[in-house]
Parts: sequence; C-alpha cells; structure tokens
Amino acid sequence: MVKDTQYAETIVSSSMHIDGELKSQGNIKIDGLVTGKVHTSQDLIIGSNAQIDADLIAGNASIAGIVKGNITVKGVLSIQSTGKVMGNISCASLDISEGAYFSGTCKMAEPKIQPEPEK
Repeated sequence: MVKDTQYAETIVSSSMHIDGELKSQGNIKIDGLVTGKVHTSQDLIIGSNAQIDADLIAGNASIAGIVKGNITVKGVLSIQSTGKVMGNISCASLDISEGAYFSGTCKMAEPKIQPEPEK
C-alpha cells in the first residue's frame, strides 16, 4: 500500500514544473505540474494540487490530483475523492473513493488462486 509522504525520496513541490521523464527507484510525491513520463518501481503519490499530463508507471499509486495519461501499477492503485484520472489503467487492485472521477478503460490482473492443500 502507498506509504505516507514522509517516506518520499523524491518530491516535486507545488511550485515546480517538470517537462520530460522522471525516473526513480524510490518513492515519489508530486504536488506540481509534470508533463512527459513518470516511472518508479516503488510508491507514487499524486497530491491534490498536482496536474499530470504524463504516463505513470509505479509499484503502487495514490491519486488525489488530476492525471491525464495512462497508468500502469503492479500493485494497488487508489483514486482519492479529489482525484481525476483521464486515461487507461492497468493494475492488480483498484480502489476508487466516492467523489473521484475516472474516464478510460481498466485492466486488472487476475488474482492468483491458491490451490487447496491435499488432505
């Protein structure tokens, strides 16, 4: 699950604008504007003031701002009540809070069923 912002190694503050590719092996928190692509193997937190026009790839993600682009998450994707996502989603688990907005398609990984142990 997505951790608290205090664990973010990379922070894009509300006064920043990044145009290009943002890659990290650690947790990322974005409150500013990003266009291009964002990629982390860890947690991605999109703050309520963030405006993203980029494709996102992450281990887990929490969206509270605006995202225009495709999102690929290996684990849990959570769209908060203030979040708006316009793009396609691919994830293992999806949580959409009441009040959130999502426009696009969603593809979820099929859960692996554990075989029952033999008696």
